[in-house]
Amino acid sequence: MVNGKSLLATCYLLLAKGLGRCELDHSVRQRYFAPASPLRFTFHVSLFTLLLLTACASVPPVVKIGLVAPFEGAQRELGYDAIYAARLAVREVNQAGGIGGYRVALVALDDRGDGLLAAETAASLTVDPAVIAVIGHGLGETTAVAQPLYADANLALLPLGSAPFITQDPVLLPADFATAYNAVTPFDETAGPYAAATYDAMQLIFQAMAEAETAVGQIDRDSVTNALAGLQYDGLVGTVYRP
Repeated sequence: MVNGKSLLATCYLLLAKGLGRCELDHSVRQRYFAPASPLRFTFHVSLFTLLLLTACASVPPVVKIGLVAPFEGAQRELGYDAIYAARLAVREVNQAGGIGGYRVALVALDDRGDGLLAAETAASLTVDPAVIAVIGHGLGETTAVAQPLYADANLALLPLGSAPFITQDPVLLPADFATAYNAVTPFDETAGPYAAATYDAMQLIFQAMAEAETAVGQIDRDSVTNALAGLQYDGLVGTVYRP
């Protein structure tokens, strides 16, 4: 007969394995419930289902923001400069409880400053419906290659390195931002010229998420793309918007 501890342990096990559906696994039924009487079986299944559904309901939905930049090669400093700013923004928004009940995950991909790889990374982001916006690619030539792919998928691109997401002299950055940036780097790196622009792009997307949730009650690719139209944010590099 199954007890409360084994039920709870199994619930956590199923969640830890990443099962996307809240249902009773066959192996769990065989292990715990096969010997039980029909009445006891019904009680245990009901209790187990209640525990599992409660645990599933407590996990907030996640949306993804893509960041594509060169993390290898001659322009690798651009990529690492940007990724720490993006991680800082994600950490802050999730620590504040997310937006509209959604948590944010960062998907960072390396295009090495290569046009062919830029197209491949862009295509991989467009096929993931959880990706609601992309920041990248940092270089004019790779951004130009990827931009039509994003447009065809109605996936908003905020072009890092192009106006208004331009470079900023790190000396001009607020001290509190520089301190927070340093705290998310593994080797105490300091903010570089792309840090502020990346952080501003993330904040603009967050604002669009909030607008989308208010307007249509959900945050997805289409609602965020629509919310970005005409949206402005007073950021570290000045007023930013989606071009």
